Amino acid sequence: MVGFPVFYLLFTALIFELNSKGVLALVLSPLYYLASIFWVMTGFGFRKMRQWSWYTLWFAQLFVFYLNALSLVNYSRSETKVQAFVLTLLIQFYVFFAASREVRVPYLFPRIKWWESGIAGMTHIRVEIETTHSEKSAHPEPSLGQILDINLRGCFLKTPRDFHEFEKIKMRGNFYGTPLELPGTIVWLAQSTVTHPKGVGVKFYGLDGLRKKHLKGAIKQFLKERESSGVIPAQTG
Repeated sequence: MVGFPVFYLLFTALIFELNSKGVLALVLSPLYYLASIFWVMTGFGFRKMRQWSWYTLWFAQLFVFYLNALSLVNYSRSETKVQAFVLTLLIQFYVFFAASREVRVPYLFPRIKWWESGIAGMTHIRVEIETTHSEKSAHPEPSLGQILDINLRGCFLKTPRDFHEFEKIKMRGNFYGTPLELPGTIVWLAQSTVTHPKGVGVKFYGLDGLRKKHLKGAIKQFLKERESSGVIPAQTG
């Protein structure tokens, strides 16, 4: 994404068979620079795990779609224009799907209704939180937290403690009869608001096959309880 300005020109010139006039028109188009700015922003946002990268991705995709349509209609010399355009749409769909799997997750976009921000009556899992490098942490002693949303990629953890971004932690708890220890990295710091309680978004890492198997079973039970309480439809991920 960060290299979009160069790669897009090369790809578009090749697949649409643009002549020098078409490439020049593309380079001089303000829309090309807008698309480049949003793609570069999205790339940096994904690297830093920023929520706003999900929204810049939408704008980036929209600008690219429009640029492709203009190039196809005005400057393309290809005899397979329709096939070329369909290919670009498929690539955009793949990029969007791959990005959504990385961004639309509990550790950045937890499924918590605004009226449940106090978690009264809400399904949750209690865990003990321990920082990996306690000598550098402001919290050398373990603390307690409550998982309010979770999947195989990460979770949203309600906790009154203040943590540092990208701090590594371990969560220990009883996940529906199975004791689990889940290592993770804090990628989002959430302050108490109308829509979210105070807490952190945690991205899991280093989960072996056995822990993933136990975690998947716990997630199914967790979502089943949420479905029965009318919070969200049942799903896994």
